[in-house]
Amino acid sequence: MGNEPPTGSPGDQGSEVAQRPTKSLAAQAAAYLAKSADAVQSLSGNPKEIRRQSELLVHWAENRGVLLGRDYTNGLERYPQTTVEHEVFYRWSDNRMVKRTRPGRFGMANGPKGRLRKATPLFYLQRILLMNEIFDDDVRLEGISFGKNEFSGEDEPSIVITQGIVEAADANDPHATDGEIEKFMANNGFVRLEDTQHKWHREADGIVVFDTKVHNFIRARDGVFPIDVIIGKKFAGGE
Repeated sequence: MGNEPPTGSPGDQGSEVAQRPTKSLAAQAAAYLAKSADAVQSLSGNPKEIRRQSELLVHWAENRGVLLGRDYTNGLERYPQTTVEHEVFYRWSDNRMVKRTRPGRFGMANGPKGRLRKATPLFYLQRILLMNEIFDDDVRLEGISFGKNEFSGEDEPSIVITQGIVEAADANDPHATDGEIEKFMANNGFVRLEDTQHKWHREADGIVVFDTKVHNFIRARDGVFPIDVIIGKKFAGGE
């Protein structure tokens, strides 16, 4: 779910955005989807299941009052680099990154034999909760918005989250090294999956973490922080 450390003064950039987020909002949305989710298909990349959950999530957001307008990110500074999973913006008013999934897509999920697949909305929401729980991250769900799918051209929903900006110890060299990441993961009880460099698992609770590349970690003054990894239960979603 990544961000880069700012190298300049926040100043007055960005507009004031209505503050809705709570850490429990993602849990509420996930619980709503889980009520009607098939035990096998709920986390898999089946296109029909992704669309079904998308429709349910929009219904939940309407009832909860967190269906966000198309102008939600207007006035915010766009993150200059392209990311696969999100559109990313700086929100200087509260020193957070605003991240919006690509319309109709909800990131990637871990699959059998270490493969990645398209994630369902439920998996993405559970990923937020696991980041909070396992890495004490403050990533929060803000709501659901709509945008044009870059492939179909249709209006489709996106999940909007925020994450606190991690200030790097060295703005010119912000990312942790492979060695620092390895130490961080080991200290948190993870071991590498066999024959992989960037995929880890923790036997005690079946948690797996993928995509632990250097650009997904920031070296801050008080330690190493993961900012954009894929985390889930081991081989979630069946075959």
